[in-house]
Amino acid sequence: MIESKDNDSWEAAWEVEFPATNREELLLAMVVRDLLHGASFDVEAAETGEGNLAIDYVTGDEIDGQGYILLVTVEVTGPREREAIQEVTEQLLEQLVDEAEELVGERKLLAATPLDDLVFKPVPEDEERWDLVVADWLAPDGAVVPYGFRPFESGGGEAWPPNRDLDAHGRIVAVPFDGHLHLFAIPAPAGDTEDDLAPGDLPILT
Repeated sequence: MIESKDNDSWEAAWEVEFPATNREELLLAMVVRDLLHGASFDVEAAETGEGNLAIDYVTGDEIDGQGYILLVTVEVTGPREREAIQEVTEQLLEQLVDEAEELVGERKLLAATPLDDLVFKPVPEDEERWDLVVADWLAPDGAVVPYGFRPFESGGGEAWPPNRDLDAHGRIVAVPFDGHLHLFAIPAPAGDTEDDLAPGDLPILT
């Protein structure tokens, strides 16, 4: 799908399916989503020579049977080079799957609890935690995804996981599977700090 916004900006969107037959597969897919969301690059349209493309990624997710659907939207400023953007996106996803596999390989299961014992509530912007990854389909009505909500213990309990646990780990991924919410800690991605991240650099330019 491609949608025009103005003379210089346009959007394209794709759905990418990942297997989700067990919690580890679902964990991997959710980590890929987290890595891609908010990514921003400048890409040279080398084949046409029509100038650079500024691209920004926004992601979402859905569950469909035993499949996890990654919703990918790319916002582009520059020439309408859909094929180039699709190629870049495919290559980027391949790289992110590799990175996600490395991160998931260092996972640590922190806890699990029945979903029925939790309630998902919106949180104000100043209480959002980018280091907590929660599936979009668990968001309550009116919540801003992906960071504007989080799980809490039922009956007025504290946030689950609490902030002290988030502070102790690079990422905590809340994986809903088989009626439970499983908390996995993984290392922070390499680009989490300004020292590690080179804004606008994409090592897969074609």
